[in-house]
Amino acid sequence: MKGMNKMENKYNKYGDFIAKHRRLSGFKSQRQLADKTGISSATISRIEANVQKPNPDTLKVLAQYLHTTSLVELMVVCGYWSEDDLLEPIKANESSPASSENEREFIRKSLELTDDEILKEFTLKIDGKELSEQETRNIIAFVRTLRNDV
Repeated sequence: MKGMNKMENKYNKYGDFIAKHRRLSGFKSQRQLADKTGISSATISRIEANVQKPNPDTLKVLAQYLHTTSLVELMVVCGYWSEDDLLEPIKANESSPASSENEREFIRKSLELTDDEILKEFTLKIDGKELSEQETRNIIAFVRTLRNDV
């Protein structure tokens, strides 16, 4: 269907997706997830029953505890972001606890990094091709000139 992304096709309802990842993340009951997240069990029940669409703030909390998915996937499934707008496609049938943990670690870290820290921590790619160290340094320098012009 036009306008419907691949994740919406696989999970016609966000509640099914969230319930699946609640169980895969080790929460046997909605109450267990509620106790851990601080979100009421009634709210989690309404979300999983597709009665109440979770707001982005609720998804941010859930993403911290649903280790088999990520905030990006949750935002796409709930219709806040379009998968077509993402830089990389989401693999709907793969669980990615490492990816979601990496995302949380990235957010926790300071986003103020030196050039050397950026080079050490990240591999930058354009069109699927890894950038050389010099290309990466050039991009960093270019972004700094843009900021200085503002």
